[in-house]
Amino acid sequence: MFVIQATVFINLVLLPFASWARGTGSIYSSPNMDKNCNKTITLNGDKLPGTFFSLSSGNYEQNLNCSLTIKAPTQNQRIILVIDKMDISCDGDTIKIYDGKIDTTTILNKNQSQQCGITKPYFRTINSNTAIIQFTSNADGKVGSGFVINVAINFPVATCSRNDNLYRCKNKYCISNLFNCDDRNWCGDNTQSFVCR
Repeated sequence: MFVIQATVFINLVLLPFASWARGTGSIYSSPNMDKNCNKTITLNGDKLPGTFFSLSSGNYEQNLNCSLTIKAPTQNQRIILVIDKMDISCDGDTIKIYDGKIDTTTILNKNQSQQCGITKPYFRTINSNTAIIQFTSNADGKVGSGFVINVAINFPVATCSRNDNLYRCKNKYCISNLFNCDDRNWCGDNTQSFVCR
């Protein structure tokens, strides 16, 4: 399996690019997921503590079966995953999030309404150090504009120090302070406005 190191960034948004271009200080955006299927991204606390992903810059293709693995560098670190936007046909197209490995017992978004359709943002924390995002679409001619997924490392420390370049969210998760002035919901609890300081 090919591993993308910290110098490469990947974007997992199935929404039209023009409508999602927004001013941000973040450098954590990347090429489309459908051009990086079956690859692994290893996050790094110093250089790539998180990123966001897209599947395409417009309506997604039919007959896709695309998986992307997100790994934290150490066994005790966790992945925070926030789906900000989603527009996926519910006639056989799905996005599934797995914890550690692809298995029916490790699906984190088991609720069918979170696997397709148009949903409100939702938040998941991976219990292992590996998240697998799997998107599939069929050939029925029904597609949507996609989804936006944010992923970041949850640093397993008792306190978050600005001196350590960390920020403590209201939900007690520690994320990298490198997300300063980025309007994305990296904390998962809408406290990202406090990260910019």
